[in-house]
Order: sequence, then C-alpha cells, then structure tokens
Amino acid sequence: MMTAKNRNVQFKKIIIRIFIVLIAFGLLGLCALGIMNVYVIGCSGPYVSSLEEFEENVDSHYDAVIVLGCAVWSNGPSPMLADRLRTAAAVYKTGCADYILVTGDSENPEKYDETGAMKDFLIDEGIPESSIVCDPLGLSTYESMLRAFKIFDVKTAVVVTTGFHVGRSVYDSHMFGIESVGVEAVNSGYVIKTYNYYREFIARGKDFVFTVFKPGY
Repeated sequence: MMTAKNRNVQFKKIIIRIFIVLIAFGLLGLCALGIMNVYVIGCSGPYVSSLEEFEENVDSHYDAVIVLGCAVWSNGPSPMLADRLRTAAAVYKTGCADYILVTGDSENPEKYDETGAMKDFLIDEGIPESSIVCDPLGLSTYESMLRAFKIFDVKTAVVVTTGFHVGRSVYDSHMFGIESVGVEAVNSGYVIKTYNYYREFIARGKDFVFTVFKPGY
C-alpha cells in the first residue's frame, strides 16, 4: 500500500515531468517563431530601402504609397507616426505613385481617429487632399494589406512604415499579390522601445500563419 510519503514523491515526479514537457514545447515554439521571423525578413529584405536610396533609384510607377498607422495622441500623430507620414509625403513627391493610402484604426472616429489625423498631417505636409485615400478599418498590418488589395484594388505599391515594421508589411503585401517595395521611415530622434521589437517578433510569426490560411480573405 502506497504511503503518503510515496504519493508525494510520485506527485512531485509528475509535476517535474509536466514542467519539462512544457519547457520543451515552449522552446520548440520559440524556435519555430524564430524561423518564421528569419523567413519573413529574408523574403522582404531585398525590397526594402531607405528614403534616400529610394529617391536616388526610383524608376517605377506605383498605384499607391501605403503608409501604416500607429499611435495618435491628443495633439496629433505620435512622433513615430509623424515620421512615417513625412517619409510617405517625400516618397509621393517623387511622382512615383497616383495617391497615398493611409490605413489605420478609425473604426470609431468619435473616440479615436487614426486616419483622420494622418490625413490632416499629410495636408500640412503639402499633399493635396484629393491625393489622400483613407482606410479606416486597417486595424492591423495583415488587415491593411488584405484591404489594400481586395477593397482598394492596389496592385503595386510603395509601403512606408518604421524600420522594424517594414519587412513584415512588405511580406504581407506580397502574399496578397501586391507588387511592392518598402521604404523605412526616417527617425527624427525618438527612441523605439524594446517592447516594439518583442511585439514585432511575435507579429511576424502570426502574420506568417495568417498569410498562409488568409482568414477573412
């Protein structure tokens, strides 16, 4: 008959085994996520350039300049978003595209209007209002590229966003059949938080899976 002491020993062994299995699965998941990141960055890398490189070598015409949204503050675009918009305006002024597509979260514009703030900023940068199209339901990078292709009929594009984000954005656009290049937004001096890199690491894995199965497509 098993004593209480023996039961405790058996219980501890089971807990240790479960813990080891969970660690093993966690490490496998992390490795898989890392491989997905390498693949996404590798596939998109040849298509990404700085603004200066793009301006020096632009030799194609595109349907649109797509600029991805991010945080809007009470007084307008956050520094990160402002730099994306300045870069998008500079890209557009090369004459390389028909219009700028601003995409972000304006699902409830009375509470939070990302694309409205983006549009106003671009107008202040000298972009005609008639050359700005807003997608108020670009709630994620994946959805922005899905909608750019499916709703706005974008076939070719210059994708403008922050450096850590541009690879995934270009990758997503390619997976929806948009022939695109990416331009890294200038950085006017703000510090990118470590959180952004961790979040992007996970998001690349998520979009790798989403662009295979295309939920909502």
